[in-house]
Amino acid sequence: MKNLILSAFAFLFIASATAMAAPAVTTTAGEHLIVRSHMAEGGLEVMIANLEQETATVTLTSLTTDRILFNDRIRKHNGYSYNINLDELHHGRYILAVRKGKTVLRQVILVNSKGAVCSEWK
Repeated sequence: MKNLILSAFAFLFIASATAMAAPAVTTTAGEHLIVRSHMAEGGLEVMIANLEQETATVTLTSLTTDRILFNDRIRKHNGYSYNINLDELHHGRYILAVRKGKTVLRQVILVNSKGAVCSEWK
């Protein structure tokens, strides 16, 4: 019985550590910028936390044509969110970038006939 309890505890500990290991939030050492995104009905929901309220930019660029499809500057907000409609994009790869000062966080978005998938933020 004791071994069963220890095994169950070890399993739960490993499972919870694995779930926490996958970061949903990205920060950088020099600047406080938090970016999180997830697929939602109607597109990709992007949430940005900019605690110093410094100017940040959000850009969506096509990797096929190098064309900027979306560009917005966020000023004097510590939290902001976007819902980007991916249904309007042609099949291909796109880069979603959030810039604040020298910090740039990027996510690759792949749109194909099966839908859209996103990489982790880097």
